[in-house]
Amino acid sequence: MLGSGIWNVRPPMIMRTFAESLDFTGKTILPVVTYAVSGLGTAPEEYAAACPGATIGDGLAVRGEEVQQASAVVLSWLRRVGLR
Repeated sequence: MLGSGIWNVRPPMIMRTFAESLDFTGKTILPVVTYAVSGLGTAPEEYAAACPGATIGDGLAVRGEEVQQASAVVLSWLRRVGLR
């Protein structure tokens, strides 16, 4: 899981720098973000470009204002991606 907020439709540049600094070949990346307007934004595409050889799985986007009430959404997503 790579988690961050989404700023202006994109993950923060530090997340791309972090992703590029590691070898994710053969790994699955699950973007997890909070947002105000844009959902996952360009996170899946950004991570796919930064992590050649990785699989980008289904991400989770939670509106920042709804984070405290998102436990059911998070649990459902964890089940869907096989982590619970």
